[in-house]
Amino acid sequence: MAFNYRKVEIIFCYTKGLDVNGSPEEATTPDLARLGRRVRYLVLLYAAVVVGAAVASTVIWPELLASQPALAGVPFAPSRLTFAARLVALTALVTDAAPIIWAAYHALRLCQLMADGRLFTAQVPPHLQQMGLALVLTAVLQPIGGALLSLGIGYFAAGQGHIAFAFSTDHLGVAVIGAILIAIAAAAREAIRIADENARFI
Repeated sequence: MAFNYRKVEIIFCYTKGLDVNGSPEEATTPDLARLGRRVRYLVLLYAAVVVGAAVASTVIWPELLASQPALAGVPFAPSRLTFAARLVALTALVTDAAPIIWAAYHALRLCQLMADGRLFTAQVPPHLQQMGLALVLTAVLQPIGGALLSLGIGYFAAGQGHIAFAFSTDHLGVAVIGAILIAIAAAAREAIRIADENARFI
């Protein structure tokens, strides 16, 4: 009889967190919801800084381009940058920033799910997967964006063909983090599938 009582108790604890459709209830605590709202502000600030830096360093203060690693060997004078040169530079920086902005978008969606109490639902894994893919793509596109930047600035501002690929361990680290997020998304998707199957069985 004691064994049966423990078995019933385990099933009760398992089904308590599930609704009639087999999906998790809104189990996010107020602290997690508050954390989701705060992190959302940080993600928005980060996205604004990335976009603002790209525009400021090409349209407003082209002197800031000198800090770009891909332009380390390019002798250029910011005053010689024409509108076409600034447009090329902006395109290169947008190429760098596009995947990370896409990752920030999915991070915002995750923060919203956390704030709404839907952190443990089937909506989470797709956003994690997209974030991971975006980070891997960031590691690939940033050297390409740097090459476009060096080629464009070298042609317009220095009058010479110059192309540079800047690749560092930072890019590799971003790719590794992206791959980990993809793996976590796959594991979370499988866990939700198993939970749904068990809920239907019960």
